[in-house]
Amino acid sequence: MRLGSKVMGGVAACAITALVSAGALAQVDSRFVITGPDAARNGELNMINAATARGIATACERMATERDLDMAIVILDNFGNVVHQHRMDGAARYTAIHTAELKAQTSLRSRGPSKARMNNVLRNPNRSVREWNLGFFPNSGGLPIWVGEQIIGFVGVGGMAPRVAEGWTDEICAHRAMEEVIGTQPPLIEDLNG
Repeated sequence: MRLGSKVMGGVAACAITALVSAGALAQVDSRFVITGPDAARNGELNMINAATARGIATACERMATERDLDMAIVILDNFGNVVHQHRMDGAARYTAIHTAELKAQTSLRSRGPSKARMNNVLRNPNRSVREWNLGFFPNSGGLPIWVGEQIIGFVGVGGMAPRVAEGWTDEICAHRAMEEVIGTQPPLIEDLNG
């Protein structure tokens, strides 16, 4: 016997409610994630909402503009779906947009900063092919989006030439934007490239 989608949705909503009540799942600050019936339908209580994703993109764009740079940004949910994608007019080239997406996907797949994959290749250039074959883009600029102890999504920024002497990269833009919108994020890992 097959259960209808409404029944299954109701069962999922009840299960989530029971888990939350029992403390098995800790929902993060509701300002940053999808809540209510939408969360129950998705079966996910800690998924970045559109407003937070837009806020991160807007903050990063403002910071890039202050430095006379252009960027593209892609923000994914916990399942790898695009929540928000934006590019500045000067970043209207395939490489800026595509690398932003690859960086976000690398962060999703590794559950960490894409710079860790880049550092692997810098330590051992023979690992480059392996990283690509595993579906990673070994370049900095992709980060998990944390709220407390929960990852709620992933961000990738591309298109900005690094200005290491000034302490500015795609990754720094993403990190500072997340801290401005959400709050404290884990510290950035060492950059072996700089």
